[in-house]
Amino acid sequence: MDRKLGTMNLNRYFRALAYALTYMVCFSTSAHVGLVSASDKPHIIYILANDLGWKDVGFHGGNVSTPNIDNLAASGARLESFYTLPHSSSTRAALLTGRYPFRFGLQTSSILSWNTYGVPLDERLLPQALNLAGYKTVLLGSWLLGHETRSQLPTQRGFDYFYGSLTPTGDHFKKINTIGLTDWFEGERQVTEFGYATDLIGEKSESVINSHDPMTPLFMMVSLSSPGTPLQAPDRLVAKQTVAKDQAAKTYSAMVSQVDEVLGKIVAALDRKGIRENTVIVFHSDNGGAVKRKYSSGDGDTQQTVSNNGPFRSGSGSLYEGGIRVPAIISWPEKINHMISTERVHVSDMYTTLLGIAGASLGKNEQIKPLDGIDLLPLLYENELLPKRVLVLNVTEFGGAIMMDDWKLIVISTLPSQMELYDIGNDPSEDTNVLTKHPEIADKLMSALSDAAWEMSPSLYLQDLSKARIHYTPMIWGGNPQRP
Repeated sequence: MDRKLGTMNLNRYFRALAYALTYMVCFSTSAHVGLVSASDKPHIIYILANDLGWKDVGFHGGNVSTPNIDNLAASGARLESFYTLPHSSSTRAALLTGRYPFRFGLQTSSILSWNTYGVPLDERLLPQALNLAGYKTVLLGSWLLGHETRSQLPTQRGFDYFYGSLTPTGDHFKKINTIGLTDWFEGERQVTEFGYATDLIGEKSESVINSHDPMTPLFMMVSLSSPGTPLQAPDRLVAKQTVAKDQAAKTYSAMVSQVDEVLGKIVAALDRKGIRENTVIVFHSDNGGAVKRKYSSGDGDTQQTVSNNGPFRSGSGSLYEGGIRVPAIISWPEKINHMISTERVHVSDMYTTLLGIAGASLGKNEQIKPLDGIDLLPLLYENELLPKRVLVLNVTEFGGAIMMDDWKLIVISTLPSQMELYDIGNDPSEDTNVLTKHPEIADKLMSALSDAAWEMSPSLYLQDLSKARIHYTPMIWGGNPQRP
């Protein structure tokens, strides 16, 4: 790259980060949606694992036995280039809005137990759109998108029924969050439940399917806290882990096995109900597996922990492939044949795609804000190539990443600042920075990333830091409405 030009673009990027105070105009497409009669609408089961590594599943060669996940992969569409965001809340926000989270301030971090913000109330969420299309909407498991006030709760954001936790898990057995509050709800009522969290979600998933009227289309989102930290699992599953060598690895493997168990229970319940053929099942991780990171330098490639991200660099929290490229499957026996696709898919695409499958409207009266996600139905139905596009993997006050074709640019703005360019097609492990060899490509991507930075809304997490306190009790738990 011409040194002067590269410096100018980098400066432009940093200025954009500093002055990113406006909301954005999206550069997206709408789905090709045809209205579907109620009797033809498929049921939709969306299963999210927490911090599941790329190679933690059997069909990617992992050491943990995952027969139910593997069976789903063998019959459905395996999406081998499926990208999420590096943080749990950011991924869920992109999924449920069809928009990049940097557009509404959720780009920096997951929403922590002591935070006061959530997905802005003017964002239309997937369950709200599916409600209008005649779906019963259910959320089981982790919400992670706001909990300070009643208006932020899932039952106020389109879900007819909620059972699970609002905030990041601090103990899977005691069901307390990271600030020590009991975090288990049914609807908007705090409840006391005994047992391991993921077991409870598996049992509730079966119960919802068993009692559901199949004539009403069902959208059930199963948002698991496993295999994310803390490392805890039932003894019965830990005892079965014979490959893992130490206790931490055994526990983690047991948590992965339990995710597989839940998926198996869901599929079995659908079979018993006689609705499996016309049920869409989506399964993927919310981000890569957790690894140790050097936060001071922004570098993410240090010693791997118990998760396994396979050939990819780094893990959860990072914009390297190990943090955002995850195992993903879409299964719909009635409509989708088995396929293995390397087309690059973004989690925001699922909003547009599922609304297309459901026959829901994406008209201007309903979908006021433009979308970033595209319609994947041509890919899923006919294995057609997706249109060429630029994927903004994320943009924050501290850096960002963007991808076009096989080229991926990463910018780290914290000192020491740096730019990195990778040819992901030939170097998926991101071993070789080719910035100096392809200056024209780097400059093009830098310009696009700078444009995205100008469209970024201020980080709600960073704004909240000025008033939040780690020992603060949120209002939903009876806390003082006045911040300390």
